[in-house]
Amino acid sequence: MMKKWILSAGAALALVPATAQTVLTGGGELNPDLKTSAEALKKWQDLRVGMCVHWGPSSLSGKEIGWSRGTSVPVSTYDSLYLRFNPERFDADQWCRLMKRWGMRYLSPTSRHHDGFSIWFSDYSEYDMENTPAKRDLMAEMKAACDRHGIMFGAYYSNLDWYHPDWVPYSHGGPGPLFPKQEDSPNLPRYFEYMANQVCELIDKYDLAFIQFDGEWDSTYTHEVGSAMYRRFHTRKPEILLNSRVDIGRRMAGADNHIDMDGTKYAGDFQDRERLTNRGNNVTVWGSHPWQAWVTIDKSQWSYNPAPQLMTATELVRDMVGVVGSNGNYMINLGPRPDGTFEPGQIALMDTLGTWLKRHGEAIYGTRGGPYYPFDGGVSTRKGKRAWLLITDPAVQTLHLPNPPERLLSARDGISGKKIDFTISSSGTRFELPDARPEDPVRIVELKFDAPVGMCESALHCKE
Repeated sequence: MMKKWILSAGAALALVPATAQTVLTGGGELNPDLKTSAEALKKWQDLRVGMCVHWGPSSLSGKEIGWSRGTSVPVSTYDSLYLRFNPERFDADQWCRLMKRWGMRYLSPTSRHHDGFSIWFSDYSEYDMENTPAKRDLMAEMKAACDRHGIMFGAYYSNLDWYHPDWVPYSHGGPGPLFPKQEDSPNLPRYFEYMANQVCELIDKYDLAFIQFDGEWDSTYTHEVGSAMYRRFHTRKPEILLNSRVDIGRRMAGADNHIDMDGTKYAGDFQDRERLTNRGNNVTVWGSHPWQAWVTIDKSQWSYNPAPQLMTATELVRDMVGVVGSNGNYMINLGPRPDGTFEPGQIALMDTLGTWLKRHGEAIYGTRGGPYYPFDGGVSTRKGKRAWLLITDPAVQTLHLPNPPERLLSARDGISGKKIDFTISSSGTRFELPDARPEDPVRIVELKFDAPVGMCESALHCKE
C-alpha cells in the first residue's frame, strides 16, 4: 500500500530533535580560547563522503584488528604477524583511483590501532613498518598519492596501546616484546608523552588534515589528559581537525551513547559516531554541529574478513543519504586484504555507491542537511538556492512539509527531470512524489528557491 504523509504544523514540530543538541566549542572548558579554523572545518564538511581503512599485520589472521589479540588469536601469534606482513600488491595510487571512482573525498587509515603497531616509520617505536619484510612507509605512500589525486588525508590513532608496557590497564595480552618494560612500568605520564610524540610525528611527517582518535574509554585516560592533548596538537598545527574522542565526552555520555556529548565541557572539533558491529546501533540522528557517521561496509568486522557480511547496494546508498541528510559526513570503512588489495565484492559494492554519487553528487557534496529535518521516509539537503528531497522509503507517495521563509519556485524529479506538482498553503507545502523505481534506491526531488534557503525549525519557524 502506498503511503501518504501529511505533516501538520503540530506534527512538524516532532521533526525537530526533542533533546538539546550537542554544541562543540573546540577546546572545551579547559581550553576555552582554543578552536580550529572555521575554514578548515567547512572544507572537511563540504567533502561529505570519505573512506577509512582498518589495515595492518592483523589482516594476515583474517580476524578483527586489535580486539582479536589474546582472544581469537593467541598473543604470541598476533605479535609475530608483523614479521610476515609484506603487502606486495599495495599501490597507493590505485587506492586513490578507486576512491575517486567511488566518490570518496578523504581518507583515514589506521595509523596505529589498539594493538600498538605503527604503519609508518616511527622514531618512537620498533613495532612499525620499518621492521617488517616490506620496509615500506605506508603512511608516506598514501599521503603522497592522496596529494597527487586531490584527496584529503587524515589518520586514525588509538589513544590506548595494549602493546606498550606503560599503558594501563593491561588488556588483550598486555605488553609486547619490542618495548622494554622498565622498573616503574606502567608509567602513564611516560606513556602519554610517547603518545603525544607519535601524534606530533604524524602531523609533522604527513601534514594530517584531521585525526580520528579512539580508545578513550579507560578511566586512566582523563579529561585533563584529553584537554592537554587537544592543546598540544592544535599548537602543533592550529588548523588541524581533532575528533571528540581526543577527550572523554563520549565516555561520559554513556558507554553505548554515540550521539550525545557535552561539547561545552569536553574538547573536540567534530564528533565521530561509530556504528558498532556487534550492536548495530543507530547513529543517524540529526546534529547541527559538525559530525561524522563512522560505519563499516562489513557488518561483522572492521578489518579484513575472508567471510564478510556486506551491506547491500541499496543499504549502502540509503545509509549514506540518511547521514548526509541528517547533516553529517559519511565515512565508510573497508578492510583491505593482507597484500594491499580490496576484495572484488567490496569493489563491486563501492562501485554502486560511486555510480550513484556520480549521477547525484550535487545533492550530497558541499551541502548541509535541510531545509527540512529528517522525516518519515526520507531526508533533505540544501546548498544555496537549491535543495533536494531524498526519499528512501519507496512506499511514500505524498509529503506535506513546513514552509521555509524563502519562496519555492520549482520542483523536479532529480532522475527524470520531469516537473513535480506541489501546492503551498499556510500549513506547509504538499509534494506529489514520482513513483518509486526498483532500480533507484532513492527518489530525488530537486527544489529551487528565490534565495539561499535556510533551515526550518517547524511549520511556523525557520532560521538561516
